[in-house]
Order: sequence, then C-alpha cells, then structure tokens
Amino acid sequence: MRFQLLGDIQVTVDGEPVDVGPVRQRSVLAALLVDVNEAVSTDQLVDRVWGDEPPASARGTLASYLTRLRQALPDVTIERVRGGQRLVADPLTVDIVEFRAHIEAGRYGKALELWHDEPLGGLSTPWASRLRAKLADEAFVAVLDLADEHFAGGRYAEALPWLTSVAGDHPLDERLTGQLMRALAAIGRQADALQQYERLRRQLAEELGVDPRPELQDQYQRILHGEMPSQGPVPQQLLSPPRDFVGRTAELARLDETGGVVVVSGAGGIGKTWLALHWAHRDAHRFPDGQLYVNLRGFDPSGRPVSAERVLRGFLEGLGVASSAVPGEVESQAALYRSLLADRRMLVLLDNAADSAQVVPLLPGGSSTVIVTSRDQLTGLITTHGARYLAVDTLPPEAARALLAARIGADRVAAEPDAVTELVERCAGLPLALSIVAGRAQSYPEFPLAALADELREAGLNALDEDDELASLRAALSASADTLKPPEAQLFALLGHVPGLDISKAAADALIDGNARRPLRALERVSLVQQHVPGRYRMHDLIRLYAAEQFMSDRDAALTRLVTYYTHGMYAVDRALFPHRGAPALPLVSEVAHDDPWEWFRAEHACAAAAGRLAAELGLHEHVWQLAWYAAPMRWRASYVQDSLDAWRLAISAAEALDHTAALAQAYRSLGTATAQLSRYDEALPPLRHALELMERSGSELNIAIAHSALAHALHNSRRYREALPHAEQSLAILARLDVTVLAAQARCQVGEILVQLDEHEAGLEYLEQALAVFREHGDTDSEAIVVGDIARALFRGGRAAEALPMYETARDMYASSGIDFHLVWILDELGDVRQAVGDPAGAAECWREAMRRCLLQHRHDQAATIRAKLARSTLSD
Repeated sequence: MRFQLLGDIQVTVDGEPVDVGPVRQRSVLAALLVDVNEAVSTDQLVDRVWGDEPPASARGTLASYLTRLRQALPDVTIERVRGGQRLVADPLTVDIVEFRAHIEAGRYGKALELWHDEPLGGLSTPWASRLRAKLADEAFVAVLDLADEHFAGGRYAEALPWLTSVAGDHPLDERLTGQLMRALAAIGRQADALQQYERLRRQLAEELGVDPRPELQDQYQRILHGEMPSQGPVPQQLLSPPRDFVGRTAELARLDETGGVVVVSGAGGIGKTWLALHWAHRDAHRFPDGQLYVNLRGFDPSGRPVSAERVLRGFLEGLGVASSAVPGEVESQAALYRSLLADRRMLVLLDNAADSAQVVPLLPGGSSTVIVTSRDQLTGLITTHGARYLAVDTLPPEAARALLAARIGADRVAAEPDAVTELVERCAGLPLALSIVAGRAQSYPEFPLAALADELREAGLNALDEDDELASLRAALSASADTLKPPEAQLFALLGHVPGLDISKAAADALIDGNARRPLRALERVSLVQQHVPGRYRMHDLIRLYAAEQFMSDRDAALTRLVTYYTHGMYAVDRALFPHRGAPALPLVSEVAHDDPWEWFRAEHACAAAAGRLAAELGLHEHVWQLAWYAAPMRWRASYVQDSLDAWRLAISAAEALDHTAALAQAYRSLGTATAQLSRYDEALPPLRHALELMERSGSELNIAIAHSALAHALHNSRRYREALPHAEQSLAILARLDVTVLAAQARCQVGEILVQLDEHEAGLEYLEQALAVFREHGDTDSEAIVVGDIARALFRGGRAAEALPMYETARDMYASSGIDFHLVWILDELGDVRQAVGDPAGAAECWREAMRRCLLQHRHDQAATIRAKLARSTLSD
C-alpha cells in the first residue's frame, strides 16, 4: 500500500487507486499521515481539517469520517488513543516521509522523483497551506543540492531542467542564479548565462537596492572571459558508412536541403538506412557536436520495437550522463535530453521506426537535425511536427548495374552483359535483392553469372531467401506484412494475384467486395503499395511475388469480382461512346456509368487487357468474350490494336469453349478486322471469310451485313477494290432493308470510299454526302469525321485540291478533338499531299512530320517509312 500526499491525496494498493471518500474525508487521512505512527489530538485534527472556524458539528462529523476511513482501508490501523487518533503504517509507504528520508541521505534525485504536483492537492486550510509551503522550500533546497551534486561530477546539463523548473518561483535567489549561470555556460550558452546575471542584478537593485554578492559578481566576470568548464563528450554513434554506395543523387540533394526532422520512407530492402548513413557520414562536418544513432527495430524480424525509455537512456549516457543520474521517468529523461541538445548542432538518426508515437519522445528540437527512416510514412510527424518527407524508390537499371559492378567487380559484370541484365531486371531495382545476388556471386567466384540468373528465373523468391534474417528478402518483407490487420493482410495477398501493373481504388473495392480505402491506406503507410498517381496503387515486383505466397480465402471469387468490374466498366464506356453499335452475341446488362468514359478507359485499358487474360485462366469464358467486344472500338480509336488482336484470339477460344456459333463468328470477324488495322491485310482475309461463313450459317442478316463490311474493308485496304465493292454493296443492301439507319449510312460511306478509289469520284461523292447527312442528324460524330475525310479524299482525287483542303483540315480537327489517333495519321498524311499540291511545301512538311511521329508511337513503321520518303523528296526539291 502507498500513500501519496505530494500531489493529490491518493491511496493505492498494488498500483490500483482506492476510493477514500470526498475532500474533507481525505483531509482527515492526510492529517493523520503527516504524523504517521504518532498520536494526533482531536483538536489538531479539527484545526487541520476545518481551520480557525470549524462548524459546531465538527467533532461528530470527524468521528463519521474516521469510521468511513476504517471501512475504506480495512488493512490500515487507525487507533483511538487518549485525546485523539493514531494511524499505524510503515512510514516509508507515506511519500512525504520517504521524500524527507531521501533528502536526509543525500539522495536528492530520488526525493524529487516523488514530487507529482502541488502537495495536499485540493486542501485549502491554513495548516495545509503552511505545510505545502514548507515542503516546497524543502524541495527547492533539494534541487539546489542536486545541482551541486551534478556539477561535482561534471554533469552540468543534467542539472539544467531541475534548475529551470524552480527559477520562476525564486527570481531573487542568488544561489539558484549562480547555478543557472554555471550550467548554461558549461553547455556553451554563455549569452544566456550572462543574461541570468543581468536579470538578477536589475531586480535586486529595483526591489532591494543592493547588488549581487561578490562571489556571483566574480562568477559573472569569469563567464564573460570564457573561464567556465565546458560540457562533456561529443558522441559518434553512427554505424559504419555503407560500402559500394551508388546512385541516389536526387535523394542526397533533397537531404542537403533539409533541416529539422526528415522522414525517409520506403519499402523493406529499398535502401533507406544506406542512404541515411551515407549522407550522415558524407556531411558529418555539419554536425560538430556529434551524432546519435539507434535502430528502433520498428520492422525487425528479430525483435519488438525499442522503447523510448531505453533509447533515451542510451542517448543520455552517450552524452555523458552517468547511468545512476538518468531520471526514472520518460518525461524527465526527454526533458534532460532536450536540454542537452538545445543549442547543439547534432545529427540524430532514428533508424527503422515503427510509427510516429515511437519517435515523438526522441525529437530534440533546437538546432539539431533528425533523420527518421521507416517503412511507415509517419504522417503524424509530418502533420504535427512539420517533418519533411522523402520517399525512396527502387534503383534505376544503370544504378543497379553499378551496384553489382561495385560488389563483384566491373570485369565480371562486363564479361556477362546478358546475365547481368537479367539479374538487374529480376531484382527489379531493389537494393536488398541486388545485395543478396552480389553476395551469392562473391561466395562462388568461379560460377558464371548466368547460373545465378537461371536460379533467379526458376526459383523466384526462393533464390533470395537465406537462413540469415539480415540477408533474406522474405524476412524483410514479413516484418512489414506482420503488422497488418486481417482485412489488410487479405487485400495484400489478393494484390499478389491482380493482373496489370496497378489497380484503382474502385477496382480494389470490387476485389474485396467492400470499401478498400482503409486497407489500401494501411498498405501504403508501411510501403507495401505505392500510390503513384492519385487513386491508383502499384506494388513492387518482388513484393507482389511475396504477396502471392500469402494465405487467402476465396481467391477465385475475389478475382472474378475484379474481372466483372473491368467487364462492366468497358460496357459502360462502349454504350456511352458508341450507342449505335450492333448488338453482341453475348450481351451484358449493367447499370454502371462513368462521368468521363474516355478518362476511365485511358486509366484502365492496360488492366482490362490483363483482366481478359486472367479471365481466360479462370475459365470465365463469357467475360473473356465480352471484354474483347466492349473494348474493341476504344482500342481501335486509341490505336491499342495489338491489345485488340490478343483479346480476340482469347475470345475465339472462349466462344469455342461455350460452343456459341454467333459469338465465334463475331470473334473471327473482329480478329480479322484487328489484323487489317495492323496493315496485315492478306492475313486478315481468312478469319474474315470464315466469319462470313459462320454468319451465313447462323442466319443473322445484321451480322452477315457486318461481316461483308469487314471483308470489304480488308480488301479495300489491300487495294483489291473490285473484289471489295460487291461485299460493301451487299452489306448496304441488307442494312437498308433492316432499317438500321446509322449502320446503313456507314455502309453507304464504305461504298462511296471504294467508288472513289475506282476513280468514280462523282458517284462516290454522292454516297458520301448522303451518309454525312445521316451522321449529322443522329449526332454520330466519329462517323462524321470519317466521312468528311472521305469526301476530302474524293475531291482531291477528282482534281479539286482547293476544295479538298478545308475538308481535310476539318477532318483533322474532328479526329484530333475526338482522339481517333488511328485515322488521324491517314488524314495528316493526305493533308500534306494536298498542301504540297496547292503550293505550300512548308505546310506539307509540317503535316508529314506530325503523321510520322504518330506512326512511330503506334508502331506503324511501314507507313512511317513511306511518309519519311515524302519528306526526303520534298527537302531535295526545295
């Protein structure tokens, strides 16, 4: 049992507080405890509890309080003695008694640690005020004696927090002022020490009309002339600088710019500690008062995070504080630590922090610089302590290769460039993985690097797994993954199986069938994912491999939801942008909509392509086919033709698995169309003809018409116009009969295009102008752009270049605003021809250069070569 009077009156048993009643009842207990084991008369008790004017009922009330105290404290003896009461207890269980015993024994620090707050908290009688003042005087003298004890051991900075804590209450005490001057001067704060003397001199003169005593004046002169002792050691606690450090030029420059607190964050094994240590050693001259270092083990496979108390104790001892003089409470340790560093230029490197709470007690303030490395982003430090943030990413290939060369030798790297390239690619720029590979190569100097590349290719993470936890990628990653809560761990494991290079927050919602914001934020906070653009998250390749190894429930169900998300998303884009398109063989009904369909497609097209491959692996045949169908128009428009080709090959297999003839026919037709878009016209014809056969077998007139149109398109582009025309005319005849106005207009446009190529310009123009009127009436701007270009082409080929020029320019502007990159190349190429024909070679060259640039971006190298030849001829003629 413990009795506390140096603060609020409190009784604890085994550390748990005991309710000892209201204020008056607690004051009775305090009145007895102050004279523990001695008799206290009833008159004394009444005076201590009520003061000079007790109520008439005081003695009766006192008896009631004593009865209740005996009930509340059954293990405490409160005896009735002649004329009063006596509380019997071990005296050292009463903090006032223990406080005075420590002072008598010269244990001033122990005595002062018992001081919690104002003694006898809540009591306002004259007796309480007198006792409180007496205890305060005793504590004040103990502080001064403790300071002298610290001074005797040369520990000036340890005394400073104690002295400053009492300075405000004793502004005229000369002994205190002298000690403050001595402590401040000893730690290099001479100006502050002299200021203390000047303050005291002014106040003594104004209030008492006297000067400081001669000893203090002499001390002032010695400080003024720099004769005071200096503060203790200059700590040098940094680990050795990392060998073979490479790259990180931008990161080092960022560290050069910073001061105060800097958070260096990144995934496990990314090289945060290497970066911080390299910079700290390189710039050691900036910290003449020393460097402190600690591994906080926040993400350490071998142990729990280090407590602030343990770190502070180590730092204080490194700063010259004797272990016996380190305060017992963390708050006091932190105050002493901050005082020691107040005017020093020091570096504090806090490595591998778990979270902001672990770091905050270790921030010194003042002019010191603090570097904190962590897998956590430590947003608390950034928000509340103004820390700067530095993200560390993987090494680029050049730096990764340089790291291997530095570790295993430039000659060995140069001897096997292909093997080194593969090692660099498979380590994906992660310094820990590169170091493990380099260590393996150093252990087997006679082995070819190709053997290591083979091992890494075949074994994956197993090739980067060592028994030593410090050289194991799995151990490093598990330290981050082990901090995750179950929902976060489930999402982490699922992300290892997600197709594509990144994932949006909406797609992650579908993956977990809920709101993924919190688990994504948790993964980002410990650097297991990176939000590389707003709302989109990606994962390092090796972290993805590790994630895929983790246990998860309902993996296939989650991935099916993800595939469904992309399928419905593509459906929404298709319906928004191409409402007049024909019906698919495997229709989809969805209520999904996008605020900006094109923006969604551009963000998700790569992931949707990967989702199609995943759907094939999962046997989701309808999704495979539907993804190919709904994405096809956007892929054509944005020139992602190879993606379309790959998707339709998968769709053919899916339709065969479904045994769905109409779907198979549409897949073959679309495969042929995509092949033709890559200018492989002869290769496109067999699937298109097979599609027509299947369509005719199914009996769907609409699909037969579309198949004829696709075949006509391929024949047209392979310059087989006579073969193309009957297919185009048959398509038009069917569509006109079916009364599908817009589709029929598209077929009419195709007939007009072919007639122009056959030099039947007037007839072709008539078809094209009829189609243009329909497209404008129905708001089909994509088809309108195409037919405007066709009309321009017809006019030009008919010898009417001046009339063709504004039409070409209109078509160019419409394609550019609609983002139809594939056809824009043709228009720019032909616009160059027209400008050349009307005597504007500079304008022609400008069009051809832009067309050639777009060709190269779309990998249309044959067409780019043709345009380049035009440019060359134009330059020669100039």
